[in-house]
Amino acid sequence: MKTLVLNTLGKDYTEQITALIKDKEVEIVDTSDMKIVHCIGCNQCWLKTPGICAYKDDYEIILKKLVQADNLWIVSDTRFGFLDYKGKRLMDRIMPMLNMTIGFRDGWMRHELRYHPLNIGLLYKGDADQMMMEDWCKRTAVNIGGQSFGAIALQVKSEKCKVKSEAVVSLNNKLSHLVIINGSPRVAKFSNTDKIIHSFVKGLEGTGITWELHNLSNRKEWDAAREAFLSHERILIAFPLYVECIPSLMLEFLESLPSERRQPAQLSFLLHGGMDEGFEFRFCERILQGLPAQLGCRFGGTLIHGGSFGIRTREDAVKAKIVAPYEKMGRLFAQNGNFLTPEAKKFTGPEQYPWLVRKMVSLLFLKKVNKGFEDFAKSWGCTRPLDDKPYS
Repeated sequence: MKTLVLNTLGKDYTEQITALIKDKEVEIVDTSDMKIVHCIGCNQCWLKTPGICAYKDDYEIILKKLVQADNLWIVSDTRFGFLDYKGKRLMDRIMPMLNMTIGFRDGWMRHELRYHPLNIGLLYKGDADQMMMEDWCKRTAVNIGGQSFGAIALQVKSEKCKVKSEAVVSLNNKLSHLVIINGSPRVAKFSNTDKIIHSFVKGLEGTGITWELHNLSNRKEWDAAREAFLSHERILIAFPLYVECIPSLMLEFLESLPSERRQPAQLSFLLHGGMDEGFEFRFCERILQGLPAQLGCRFGGTLIHGGSFGIRTREDAVKAKIVAPYEKMGRLFAQNGNFLTPEAKKFTGPEQYPWLVRKMVSLLFLKKVNKGFEDFAKSWGCTRPLDDKPYS
């Protein structure tokens, strides 16, 4: 079996990696000097040029190696108790290994495999929760159809992350101004998150609450977004689920923030994704619960909702219907100033559909959805089957 190791930490860790991974056929790729951009969720690798990323950077070299591999190990540093953005970026860009079409795998609704299952493991340095890393490996393995090798901490001395206590955060109880950061890597014009945000802020209208919006997809806005993050009391970050957690572009932005704030703040999140069931989002939710304290903020809750695939691919009237419920949540946020309410928890929907419902969805609904993806691909000028294997 062929094993591919993607090492973001540089050649100093080659000896440790070799000692820990004893497979017979191992290739270690040092990605620290490779040109790899963030996945922007453009869906071209699924709907326009199946299996081929729109970006022609060094990740194409990795994709060709992944097609030949059976096992994948990611070697990464950690931040905020999770992979740093360099390690997460490698997994976000793995999307061409999957198809746009959806099916059920081990009881989970997942994108179908383009090639073959990949087993996955993680070698990490830094102070991260071992169980969280193990859980991420298991969930990610389901995404790519393989088994999890688990997570192994590298032997390296590191200082403990100093987390501020939420008890020291004192805020003005009245919400008067809200800083909204769109953490989606997709440009605002085509961003599902952008449509959700603009429905949400309709709920703020008429309440006297002002708001400002910064898009991380445009790096020219990062300085203003950092300034707003550091100088205001109420912050909301909205973003889509990417490979079980935060998109790597958003992680890079968060890592760029200073460790000290100018004033106390409350940080809330709006998390959405294509799949409907609540358990799809639970790992990311756990990461988000501990994130604000590491940024000197108080946690203001996470609003979670799935089913956002249709925002990109449907007609305007259907798009408006999908995002309309967020307006009500905007009104509730204006009243409460956070998502720590029963209404926000209920908004997520079912944790998991019963077996019979999943079976019916598999037999009936998904056929219609997948046919819709094929029609949408044709409208984009796609001339190849969506399950094409360009690197076979």
